Amino acid sequence: MSLTEPLYQVDVEQRLEILMQRLESEVERYASLSVESAELEADYKRKYHRTVLQSVNGTVAQKEAAAHLNAAKEFRQWKIVEAQLRATQQALIALRTQIETNRTISANVRASGG
Repeated sequence: MSLTEPLYQVDVEQRLEILMQRLESEVERYASLSVESAELEADYKRKYHRTVLQSVNGTVAQKEAAAHLNAAKEFRQWKIVEAQLRATQQALIALRTQIETNRTISANVRASGG
């Protein structure tokens, strides 16, 4: 479809259908990443606190530093998934905006008899 061709209701409906499929896919991805993020956060906190509790020597700051170093891999994994979660959330917001825009276009096409 080019900019010079008239816009028909069926075109708008097809575009909305594509957007709704993408929305469904992103919602599923968001749900999956939410669970993964929660599990990774729990893994990180478990390892961090276990390290703090198992430390016998040193100051509180030294114990915390050792715990951070020991749980660095888990922290990194958690933060990566958290970033993916935020990116997916932004994609959902963008999709919602596109769907609303297409609904407005659909109403205008219907009103013009397209």
